[in-house]
This record gives sequence, structure tokens and C-alpha cells, in this order.
Amino acid sequence: MKLIYTFLLGFLFSFSISAQDYSSSWEGLYSYYNIIDTYSSNNRVFAAAQNSIFYYNNNSGEIEKISTINGISGEDISAIYYSSTYNLVLIGYETGLINVYDFDTQKDLQIIDITEKETVSPENRKINDFYEVDNKILISTNYGISVYDIEKLEFGDTYFIGSAGSQLEVSQVTVQNNTIYAATNGEGVKYVSLNNPNLIDFSQWLQVPNLTTVTRITVFNDKVICVSDANILYEIEQNSASLLMNLNGNVRDIYADEDTFYILYVTKLEVYNSQLNKTYEFGINNLEFTPSFSSVTSVGDDIFIGDANQGLIHTLSNNAVYEYLSPSGPLRNNVFNMEVIPNELWVVYGDYDVFYNPYPLESYGASHLDNDEWINIPYEDIGAKTLVNIAINPDNVDQVFISSFYDGLVQIEDNEIIEVYNQNNSPIEELINNGTAVANDTRVNGIYFDNSGRLWGNVTRVLHGLFSFTPDDNSFTTVDITSAIPSPDFYSQNLGFSDLIIDNSNNIYFGSYEYGLVGYQSSTGTFSRLAGESGNLPEDYVTTVALDNNNQLWIGTARGLRVLYSPSTMFSSTTAEAQEIIILDDDGVAQELLAGISIADIEVDGNNNKWIATESGVFYISSNGQETIYNFTTANSPLPSNSVVDVEVDNSSGEVYIGTDKGIVVFQGSATSSQETLENVRAYPNPVRPNYSGMVTIDGLIEGANVKITDIEGNLVYEEYSQGGSIQWDTRAFGKYKVASGVYLVLITSADQIETKVTKIMVIR
Repeated sequence: MKLIYTFLLGFLFSFSISAQDYSSSWEGLYSYYNIIDTYSSNNRVFAAAQNSIFYYNNNSGEIEKISTINGISGEDISAIYYSSTYNLVLIGYETGLINVYDFDTQKDLQIIDITEKETVSPENRKINDFYEVDNKILISTNYGISVYDIEKLEFGDTYFIGSAGSQLEVSQVTVQNNTIYAATNGEGVKYVSLNNPNLIDFSQWLQVPNLTTVTRITVFNDKVICVSDANILYEIEQNSASLLMNLNGNVRDIYADEDTFYILYVTKLEVYNSQLNKTYEFGINNLEFTPSFSSVTSVGDDIFIGDANQGLIHTLSNNAVYEYLSPSGPLRNNVFNMEVIPNELWVVYGDYDVFYNPYPLESYGASHLDNDEWINIPYEDIGAKTLVNIAINPDNVDQVFISSFYDGLVQIEDNEIIEVYNQNNSPIEELINNGTAVANDTRVNGIYFDNSGRLWGNVTRVLHGLFSFTPDDNSFTTVDITSAIPSPDFYSQNLGFSDLIIDNSNNIYFGSYEYGLVGYQSSTGTFSRLAGESGNLPEDYVTTVALDNNNQLWIGTARGLRVLYSPSTMFSSTTAEAQEIIILDDDGVAQELLAGISIADIEVDGNNNKWIATESGVFYISSNGQETIYNFTTANSPLPSNSVVDVEVDNSSGEVYIGTDKGIVVFQGSATSSQETLENVRAYPNPVRPNYSGMVTIDGLIEGANVKITDIEGNLVYEEYSQGGSIQWDTRAFGKYKVASGVYLVLITSADQIETKVTKIMVIR
């Protein structure tokens, strides 16, 4: 017992962190269609999705979202509760983390006590449920019950109620007649008086006979009702369990209001009156889809059902009419690839593993954000699995191609499926395994348009591993890959190709699994490779490639970063060699930038700076890589995960879309594409107010424009040359001291000194 009491004392003090609100410069693009849990109180209905929540006002119909942007965690949610007494929402997670969000202050507190407890194994830290009684929250977990004082915002005791004081999974608790009833996994229902002065003593918790595992428990008509894992509904008294009814399948949830009892199954909801007579049924026969229900709650006659695929569903207890309430968003959070053009975003969900293995195959469709409106195209419409890459036709942005790492190439126009190209209707070949083609397995990955309007794509483990497609006449050409990767290695050793990029000369570059960087000169029909020590690659597994604004090729590998400063030398020289980027650390010691780090994606912005996606967050580095401007992680940003899989930049707005395995967040960057004239120059924020501590952005610039900032008397305080369409000023005089209040002139001259522009910035201290 000594060890147990030592552990309990550790819970008497709450370890919490005040979370930051990021809404001023970030936006969340989360999916709200996978509902984990629901709760209702005071005409508000709360729904927890995978890693964000929203609430619906049943009076006004308004919906509000809360996500990492507001400071809550991006981890997987397991339970939600709202305290109307304190106007707080509690969010529990699979990891044991708890967020407490205060609606009065709009501040969030992260409670990390449970996640930090070494005496509880990680798999036992999951938060299963919350129950409020006497200003305390009883937290059901996989190890037992913890008590949280919601008024003082601190932990109290923890109850280990298993035999001999062992950890025991508690799925839910309820209180009736001043007695706590706990539904457990393996020891049925255990109960104890709330007035018992020694609740931490496991022997005080008694067990209801003849029950083993109980999944749900609640109070209805002043009676304790529970569901066993044998799908039987029981009424519980302190020393007995009375069978009420045999249930019709696996129960996902039960819920009780004043005179109505709800039993939720995977595909249907049954509604019962106070005598437990069924009065209503809603489910698969009323819906246009096969449901996967997860949770149920109600407000009067309004019923709210959480579904794992369709979000929150609203219906009535006497009417089968229903509506969807989840906020619009992408189909899911587990992003694999994105593509951006001005004011539009496309998303697919793949995926394949590090060995280019797509199994188990994913059937998730695609998402299109068009001027803030989400259009989700389901798998049933597309008919192609494991969608992995996107190419938007620059000559017709309504025409989009998506590669499938199992079913070929999908053509979409105006959000409608036009064609799926595979081995049956195109020369795209089926995968070869052990020298034999595998039926109906066509693995297209990288796709990209050249400046002639042709779409190029690479195909995994086939003889003709490269193809082009001309949308004007729907014609294909294919290219034999064996001059770059000989037979049988092209199917036996090289397991896949990465995304691809094409330069202004229509030279094509893409990575391979085991053969380094592959280049194809379309004008001559010749291949070249850069690999191994001779090519100075840290790893021959090239994961991604990107061309910057100076036509330099940035190469991401499974073990680091390289730059090929003159990519065309691959085709003219046998000694072409990529270069590492050497930087000085804080101690002045030379080291390689991102050495040993697996690079998932590289994106170039309008100022020629680079965004680099890794499993350690996303890095934003200067144009030459010598300065790391940002390294966003879950610790210093609203990223829901450090596993960043893709980054896209909208160069018309500077917005940076960061895709992770747990959702998309958008950072309001300042780098935009250069303009042809200076007529749209602007400075913002303007005026700069006393409480503002960020940067002033000046955009609408021509490439290479000289920007001078002076005070009203003509004294120079800042000067810079634009590398793209924008620059930033920290409102300091050459980085030293903050300038005084006043009007500052921005004097802009084009590189050829033909065009000039003057604008003003007001600084208020």
C-alpha cells in the first residue's frame, strides 16, 4: 500500500500549462466528420471529433469550433464534458491529457498530470468519461478513477478499485442516492458511498454479483441501468443485477433524459419511454448511407447522433427527417498530399509506407476547398483507391488529375469524374512482381504539367516507368525506364518513385527508392541519375524534389537535404554533384543543415525561401538555407502533430498550408509572388498600433525592387531588396532600436530604376 499512497500524493497537485491562442495568424482546416463523443447541456450540444470539437446552439442554430488554433491539443480525443455550473468544457484524450477550456475567458488549460505518471503505463492513461458531482469531476480511465476539483482546477485522490488495489479499467461512472457506481472491464459494477471517508481503499468498493464486463452505465427513472459486454441491459441494485432486456447487437452508447431512454447501436438508434417500451427507431433504413454511430445525446425532442463518417446528425424523436450539423471541412485529417492554386486547395489521403507498400488500400476520395467552400468527392464517385498526388492544369484550373497508387490516373473536371485511366484504357502498365504483371494494380505516383501543357507521371515497378498525357487529345506516350534502372531492378529492387518536378526546359526530375535522383531530358529522350558517393547524396532513397526560383534543385532524402545548383549538368556531365548546406550552430561549429532527417516535402515560396516538411515539424529556411526562420512544432504552434507530410504555399496570399497526419493548419505567411508592376503595393498592418509586436509586411513588389524606409525628415531607417513579391520590416532602425511614433515613407524603386512607388506607414507607440 505504501507505493499506492505515494502515487496518490502526486495527484494532489495539478500540473497544468496555459495554452496559447493562435487565431491571429493561424487557421485550422480540420475534419469534423468522425465524431467520437457527444454531450448536451443548456441547449448546447458538444461534439468531439478526432482532435477538435464544436458546439451547436440548439436555439440559434449557430456552430462554433474549438481546435489547436484555440490552444487545445491535437492528440486523439476520447471523451468530452461540459460543466454548465462553471462554463467549462473538459476534453479527454487517449494519452491521458485533459484540456479545460473556459468559455468566459476563452482560455485553455492543459492538464498533464496523468500523461506524466510513470506508474501508469501509456495504454492505461486513456480518459474514458467525465462525471460531475459536488464540484468534483470523476474521471474514468483505464487505470481507475481520478478526482478533479473543477472549482480549484486541481487533482484530488485517485481510486484504484481493482482486486487488491490493482489498476482496473473503468469505462464510465454514475451517481445515484449518494452512491458511486463504476462500470469496469472484468469486475462488473463496483460501488461505494460518496460519504465513505476512505474511498481510496479498494476494499471499500463492493462488487455487484454475476457481472464481469460492463461497458456503459447511467441513471434512468431513479434507477441505475447498465449494459454488459453480453449485450444485456440490467438494472443495478447494490447487491444484485436484474435483467431488463436482451439487446439486438453491440451497443455503442446509452443515454437517458427525464423520461426517455436511448440505446445506440452501430447502425440504429432505439428510443424508449419511461416504462422501457420502444417508441421510435432511427437508423440505416432512414439514411442514404450505412452509418457507423458512436454517441447519442438529446435536447428535449431533438436527438443528436455522432457518426464516425458523416459527423453530427440531428433528428427528432417523432420524425425521421434529419440534417447534418458538422462544420464543413475535409473528408478526414490524415492528409497525404495537397496542391494549391490561388484561393483553392485540393487534398488526398493516400497512402503508402516507406517501402512504397499501399496496403491496406485506402478508399477515401478527395477534398477541394474553393473560396472557403469545401467540396468533398467520395470514393464511391471516384472508384480509385489510394489517391496520392495531385496536378492542376495551369491552362485550365478546373481540370485536375489525381494519381492512384493502385488504380492509375483520375481525371476530374468541375469536380466531376471524367475518366480513370488504367491498364484497360491506356498504356499505363500493371505492376510487375517476380517477373509477372499483377492484375489490376497500376501504381501511378508523381504527376506534373510541363510548359507545353503535357501531364507527366511516373509509374512504379513497370517497364515504361514514365508517361506523358496530352489533355487536348487524350493521347499518351510512354518511356522505357531501363536505361536509368536496368531490368530486373526496376521492379525487383526499386520499389517506387517520388513526386516529380519539371524545369523550364522540360527536363524532368524525380526521386527513387534505391537509385537516387532520376532525371529525364524530354528533348533528347535521355535519362541520367545522381546517386551514391559520386553524387554526394546522404541516401539513395530520394523522397522529394523541388525547383526554386533560381532553378536550383532541392533534393530531400530519407537521411537529409541536398541542393543541385545547376540541375541540367546531370545531362551534360558525368561529375554532377549535389551539395549539402553547411551552417554554423550557436557555438560557431559548422554542421550540415537537417543532417540525418527524413524529408517529406519541400516547398518554395514567393521570396525563394523554403518550407521543409519532416517528422520533427516544419522548417522555414532562408533562400540559401543559412537561416532557419521558423521551426514549427506542436510545442510552439497549433500543429496537431510533428509528423508533417506536405506543405503548400498560396503565393497570391502568402498562406502556408501545412498538412500532417492529424490535420491541416494554415499559417498566414507574408511571402508572395513578385508582381509585374508596383501599382498594387501595400503595407500592413497600417497603422502599427502600440500593442502590435509583429512584422510589417510590404507586398505587391517587383522582383529585385529596392525598398527604402525613411522617417518624415528623410533619415533612412531600413533598406532591403525584394527576392519575391514582399519584404518584412520589424519597425526597428536597422534591427537595433524600435522607431518612434510617426509617419514613415516607403520608397520603392524597380531593379531597372524605371518604375517607382511611394507609400506610407503610420507607427503609434
